[in-house]
Amino acid sequence: MPQKVMDRRVERTRRSLQNALGQLIMEKGFEKITVQDVIDRANVGRSTFYAHFESLDQLLLSGFEPLRAQFEDFLSGTEYDNESPWALSLTMFQQVQKQQGGYITLTHVQKYLYGYLLDHLKTALPKRNKNIPPELLAHYVASSFIALMTWWIDNNYPFPAEKMNELFRQLVEPGTLAIMMGE
Repeated sequence: MPQKVMDRRVERTRRSLQNALGQLIMEKGFEKITVQDVIDRANVGRSTFYAHFESLDQLLLSGFEPLRAQFEDFLSGTEYDNESPWALSLTMFQQVQKQQGGYITLTHVQKYLYGYLLDHLKTALPKRNKNIPPELLAHYVASSFIALMTWWIDNNYPFPAEKMNELFRQLVEPGTLAIMMGE
């Protein structure tokens, strides 16, 4: 029983630090934030911060754990259907809209997306299409996604995440699926 209390306290502290960082990103941008800013906003001590995170970057990345888990779940599957990749992109649009962290969020989304796509495509693509290097397809999909995400942020989220995902699908799906199917 005491273990559950500790888990909730740890979770609450981590969430408090993540929320403080998110608020500060919106106010002054990630590059200008210090650990002191975060601990002041979260009302925790420096030792508490370092008990949970090694750096501000690690704190920032911790907010992407649910998204990373979804990448891994999606990309661990060997079958592609018409919906699964686009459900993943919808989740990413929703995550960025929720966090509204702007360009710092995009940097990490692109790194995750490219890395996970590349790992998966290195095994899946040669079986289906030997003409397109996996690095090229991973870069194409990740870059296309980030280009749309950048436009979306620059224009103050003019469409909901679901509409942005539909637009992404219309632009990227036909070519990507053709490559994945070996056409």
